[in-house]
Amino acid sequence: MLKKILKWIPSIFIASCSFYLSSQEHLEHMPSFWNADKVVHFFCYSGFCFFTAFACNIKSYKKVWLPLLIISLWGISDEIHQSFVPGRSASVFDWMADTLGALLGALVYVKFVSLVSNWLKAKH
Repeated sequence: MLKKILKWIPSIFIASCSFYLSSQEHLEHMPSFWNADKVVHFFCYSGFCFFTAFACNIKSYKKVWLPLLIISLWGISDEIHQSFVPGRSASVFDWMADTLGALLGALVYVKFVSLVSNWLKAKH
């Protein structure tokens, strides 16, 4: 039971950081190229979903919908939260970047598990 709870620590940490950053009126040190925020959303949510897939113990592509759904819903709640922060706004395009990043993170996690599993089998 404790092991299952501990597996959620990376995702909870990322969610906490996400909430904190979404609460800020302005973020320093953001890249300044066109649509940089979408790229940041994509890669941050990719990592977020990678660790959520780990916490959900996903081992096949058929199951990626669960962490994808969790992270996509978090993205929606994050955008709603930002709409109440002065100087910030909600964006469906940010949510789309979140969800696409989450899909990548879940798929990379399943591939990673598959590669590690095959490597361990080959060693024995």
